[in-house]
Amino acid sequence: MPHIIKELPEIKVKYKDVFHLKNLYVMMHEYLVEENFLDEDQNQTYNGHRFIETLYLENFCQKGLHAGGKEMWIYWRAIKRPEGKLSGYYRYLLDIDFHGVYIRDQEVIHQGKKMKVQFGELEIFFRPKIEADYRNEWEKHWLLKHFMKLYDTRVLSQEFEKREKELWRDVYKLQGKIKRFLNMRTFIPVPEPFWHPIYGYES
Repeated sequence: MPHIIKELPEIKVKYKDVFHLKNLYVMMHEYLVEENFLDEDQNQTYNGHRFIETLYLENFCQKGLHAGGKEMWIYWRAIKRPEGKLSGYYRYLLDIDFHGVYIRDQEVIHQGKKMKVQFGELEIFFRPKIEADYRNEWEKHWLLKHFMKLYDTRVLSQEFEKREKELWRDVYKLQGKIKRFLNMRTFIPVPEPFWHPIYGYES
């Protein structure tokens, strides 16, 4: 069973406007790979990042009952093993939950080209944790399991405090990149034609 040493407070990003979901997806994936937040395989290849997404759920809402669009739930579960002599004993866990409501596609003009983006409300939650004895080597050992709590709270207390600050830094850095990404939009809505098409003539 997971042996959570530190569970840091939840951090979130809340946004309501136009955004490009695919580009946001790619940017976050690339950041996680660069910072070695991977899945259980822990390889910096596609195979080491393919199982990071554990849930993708869409629920379409009728416009007559709600504001329209769709509701989305996306769960990412990333793992990082920090460098050092104790990297085989503890690791970082980062749970990232996306929740979007009233998401609908729109066409905008960006740098002179028409492109498809999304409009709606999006919340991204970050729940960082530090897990010890993730291989259950101490838990299963007939002698070490009796000293595991003492080892974590006394011997490694300063180490975990230092690692907690490092994990905070990684998560805040990701939060800052997402905020900058969402606020640096230069989208222009596609203008509606002034004259309505007559008898099917639209060119």
